[in-house]
Amino acid sequence: MAAKKLREFTKAFSYAFMSNVLSSLIAVVITLVLPKLISMEQYGFYQLYVFFTSYVGVSYLGLCDGVYLRIGGQYYEQLDKPLYSTQFRLLGMFEAALYAVIFVLSLFFSTSPERHYVIDCVCVAAVGMCLRWFITFVLQATAWIKEYAIVTISERILYVLAAVPMVLAGYRGFRLLIVLDVAAKYISLGIGVWYCRDMIRAKTLPLRGVIPEIKENISVGFKFMLAQLSDMLIIGVVRFGVQSCWDIATFSRISMTLTVSNLVMTAINAISIVMYPLLRRMDEGQLPGLYKLMRVSLVGFAFAVLLFYYPLQRILSVWLPQYAVSFRYAAILFPVCVYQSKMSMLINTYYKALRLEKQLMRCNIAALVLSGVLTVLSTVVLHNVTAAIISILICLVFRGIIGELILSKHIAIEVKKDIVIELCMTVAFILCNWFFGFAGMLMYAGCYVLYLFIKKNDIKETVSFVKSMR
Repeated sequence: MAAKKLREFTKAFSYAFMSNVLSSLIAVVITLVLPKLISMEQYGFYQLYVFFTSYVGVSYLGLCDGVYLRIGGQYYEQLDKPLYSTQFRLLGMFEAALYAVIFVLSLFFSTSPERHYVIDCVCVAAVGMCLRWFITFVLQATAWIKEYAIVTISERILYVLAAVPMVLAGYRGFRLLIVLDVAAKYISLGIGVWYCRDMIRAKTLPLRGVIPEIKENISVGFKFMLAQLSDMLIIGVVRFGVQSCWDIATFSRISMTLTVSNLVMTAINAISIVMYPLLRRMDEGQLPGLYKLMRVSLVGFAFAVLLFYYPLQRILSVWLPQYAVSFRYAAILFPVCVYQSKMSMLINTYYKALRLEKQLMRCNIAALVLSGVLTVLSTVVLHNVTAAIISILICLVFRGIIGELILSKHIAIEVKKDIVIELCMTVAFILCNWFFGFAGMLMYAGCYVLYLFIKKNDIKETVSFVKSMR
C-alpha cells in the first residue's frame, strides 16, 4: 500500500514538476531577455502590471479558496457538477461587473497614461484569472494534477511564443507585451473550461439552492484568502513603498531581484501542489512523521541551492549590467527561498490539510503588520533601498518561524533546535556573500558541510524511510 501511494505521489509530482520547470524556464527567458532588449522604464511598467495582477484574487472574496478547502481530497467524478457550475457562472458575472466599474473609475484617477493603460489591462485580465482559479483549484483539490499542469503551463508557453519574437523583431514597448499576456490567460482559461466541460455546462441550480453553499465557501475561504493576501502583501507593501518613494527604474531593479530569487523554488512549489489532496486522504497520525522527513529533505535541498548564488550573480551581472546592483541585493534575498519554500510546501499545506486557516491568517497578518512598520522605517524615515530589502527578509523569516511554532503544537513535533540552526545558516550565507565574493562562496560551502554533519542522523532516517517505501 505504501509503495502504491509513493507511485501515485511520484506520478502526480512529475506532472506538477514538469509544469513548474517549463514555467520557470519561460520565466528565465522573460526575466533575462526582456530586460536586455527593452528599456528599464518599459520593463518597470510591465512589472507594475505583473505586480497588480498578483492581487486580483482578493476580488473573489475567498469563494475559490473555500471550494478548494472543502473538496480537498475528494474525487472529481463524485462532485456535484450542477452546484459548481452555478457557482462558476455567478462568479463570472460578479467579476465582470466589479472590474467594469474599476475600469471606468480608472479614467478619473490614473496619474499617467502608462499607469492608466496598466490598470485597464489588469481589469480585463482579472475576470479571466478569477474564473481560471476556480477551475484550477477544483483540479488541484481533486488531484487532477496532469490537467492542472497543462492549464497552467499553456499560458506561459503561449505568451513566450508570441512575446519573444515580437521583441526580437524590434518591438520595444510594454503595451503589446501586456496584451499578449492577457490573451494567453484567456486561452488557458478556455483549456481549463474544456477539461471541466461536464461541470461547466451542467444544468444550473436555482439561486436559493446555491446561495447557502456560496456563503459557506466564502466563510471558509475568506480566512484562507486573507492569509494568502497577507502573505503576498508582506513583500507587496515593501514594493509599494519603493514604488512610492523612488522612480520606476528603482522599482524595476527591486522586481528583478525578487524575480531571480523566486526562480529557485520550482520543484518545491510542485511538491506543495501535489501534497494537499494526498494529505487530506491520509490518517492524521501519519502527518507528524511525514512532516519531519520532508522538512529534512526540503531545507537541506534549499540550503544546497544557495551554493549557486555567487556564480549566478556573476553571470547575470555580465548579461544584464544595468541590473548589477539588483543581483548584489540577491545576497540578502536568496535565503528567503529557504523560508518561502518551507512555508509553501510544508507549513501552508499542513495548515490547509488540518483546516487551520484562521491560525494561518493570524500568523500572516502579524508578519504583514511588521512589514508595514519596517517599510515606513526603511523607505520614509531612512530612505534606504538596502534597508527595504533587509526588511523583506526579516518579515519572511519571522512569518516562517511563527508559522512553524504554531503548527508544531498541533502535530506534536519539536522544531526549535532546527530553527536556530537555520537562522545561523542564513546569517552565514548573507555575511559570506555580501562581504567576501568568491571566498565567501567557499566559506558558505564549509558552513553547509557542517550543517550536513549536524543533521546526518536525520538525513539517514529520511533515506531509510524512502527505501522502505519502494
